Amino acid sequence: METAAASRHGGCNACGMGDRFFPSRHGNITLLLQRQAPCPADLPAWRLPGIGHNGGPPLDMSGRAGAWRRAVAKIWMPPSREVALQRLRRAERLGLTYRDYVAALLDTGRNLSAALLPLHHVAEIRRDRDGHIALREDPVAAAQLRRFEGRLFMVIDEAVTGCLEVKARRGMAALLAQRYGTQVEGLLVLSFRLQDSDARRATRLKRALKTRRLLPRECFWLGRTSSELHLAQQAGLGLFKPLAGWFTP
Repeated sequence: METAAASRHGGCNACGMGDRFFPSRHGNITLLLQRQAPCPADLPAWRLPGIGHNGGPPLDMSGRAGAWRRAVAKIWMPPSREVALQRLRRAERLGLTYRDYVAALLDTGRNLSAALLPLHHVAEIRRDRDGHIALREDPVAAAQLRRFEGRLFMVIDEAVTGCLEVKARRGMAALLAQRYGTQVEGLLVLSFRLQDSDARRATRLKRALKTRRLLPRECFWLGRTSSELHLAQQAGLGLFKPLAGWFTP
């Protein structure tokens, strides 16, 4: 039975997606495993593609896929030495890899310049009975933050922290200025609710960026969850960067 099953599946005992786990099977094994199922025809076009999708054809051996791979290779040809070094310096100041930075530039035509970092990823917010606010820092995230040399905006998600009144917001802004000095350029308070849809959250984020005169394509989100990734995609941000990979090779 084992021999017959192997012959039906091209000599491999695994079937379905299992044969893609063998490195000798396909050069793009990681991309194959990350590829999503085909989307329904009635899905709105504006929802596709998201961050990290280059809009290319399926990963097969057709002529169209081959032409696409040649075009991608041409796009990623090394620029002049001066341009490459300039991009690398900018990426290092933002805590990004060279490929992260250039991929966002190729996708949007804009240079990344501003980071959006949810405050609850950096510090735990504590409030006493008198309403005073204190921060308990995550040492790893705080150390990464202090290495950042771009425009940094702290994001307060009220779905996580609870509703903040005007006085509390001012106190939070003053505390951040005292703790991080000029590293934090501003505070974005997003009045999210747990029942809000992704589209509603994205709309509120874009309004907050517009108030700060920030272009979404020049901003990148530092996060940890898939819901944050979806928010960055729907708001049209230039990049979503996992916080665990910030300032790491």
